[in-house]
Amino acid sequence: MNIKALTPLLFMLPINLMAAALLPGDATNGEKLHNDNSCLSCHAQMTGGKPDMLYTRAARRVTNIGGLIGQVGVCNKMQKVGLDEDAVNDVVKYLNESFYKFSD
Repeated sequence: MNIKALTPLLFMLPINLMAAALLPGDATNGEKLHNDNSCLSCHAQMTGGKPDMLYTRAARRVTNIGGLIGQVGVCNKMQKVGLDEDAVNDVVKYLNESFYKFSD
């Protein structure tokens, strides 16, 4: 099947599904970056020792893939972690695959 035949089908997919499917990054490296930097310790301080709670709580701040990208960028800047764009993409990919699952 050629791309012209597939184009109408692409418009039937939800935007978050398309965005998450096209999301660049390496989730394995993202997990390492997430765990090796200040993410866990900062989140644990915010949640009484339960860092994953920020990702799994019902009233979480991040509600779409764009928000996740933005939030990782904010944390990177505020905590002065110094992740480059590729590393931020890796962390976003890890968080999406492990917790948010915006592609589902």
